[in-house]
Amino acid sequence: MLDLGLWALSWLEALLLPMTRISAFLLAAPIFPQISNNVRIRIIFALFLCFVMMPTVAINAPPLGADFNAPHLPEVMNEAVLGVSMGFVLTIVLNAVVYAGEEIATAIGINFAQAFDPTLGTTPVVSQFLNIMALMIFLAGGGFSAVVVMITDSLRVLPPGSFHLLDADKLLQFAGVLFQGAALISAPLLLAMLAVNIGMGALARSVPSLNIFAVGFTVTLLLGFGLLMILLPVIQDRIENLWGLADRFLRLMIYHKA
Repeated sequence: MLDLGLWALSWLEALLLPMTRISAFLLAAPIFPQISNNVRIRIIFALFLCFVMMPTVAINAPPLGADFNAPHLPEVMNEAVLGVSMGFVLTIVLNAVVYAGEEIATAIGINFAQAFDPTLGTTPVVSQFLNIMALMIFLAGGGFSAVVVMITDSLRVLPPGSFHLLDADKLLQFAGVLFQGAALISAPLLLAMLAVNIGMGALARSVPSLNIFAVGFTVTLLLGFGLLMILLPVIQDRIENLWGLADRFLRLMIYHKA
């Protein structure tokens, strides 16, 4: 019985570092539905993934009876930073979609009607819709299985316990996708709404007796939602491109550090 306890303790010690990396990634990545009270679910799933990956990842358990003094705190912090940085890349893509939704809602004129998201704060309804759409594209395109494969490759290429310096410059450079992606998603509708606003302004100058605020709000709202429905295939393609950029950047980051 004592040997069994020592064996379990040694394996728990060996799983601490990969468990830290996987947990940090799942806590930072927008894989699960964005609800506020799902931390336990993510930790349990991280533990499940850690046990599933054991046959494919070299995890060296300390000998039985060894002191429970490793891994040290710097190694644990290194794994946590590495996992959070990998999850941050996927979060950038989702935030780009949310920011594009905010710009679209402002152009349409419904940004005052906002819904509360416990993780994103107060965001317009269009952002909520595009957020769910981006998550559905991620799951339907096999993104979840790609993430599991990527985590396994990171544990194989970058063994837990070895220090890897975070390339903050490239990570910050990739953060520019937040603005570039938001601009690419929202640009067609924003340009169309700009033309509508110019036309409404010309109409207000030609017919001064017309109540442009009452008419313009209705026309802008109807045309905005109509254009949003028409441009959904274009928005879908650009969201897929953003997920592809995130996947390529993560793989480059993993194999470049090796």
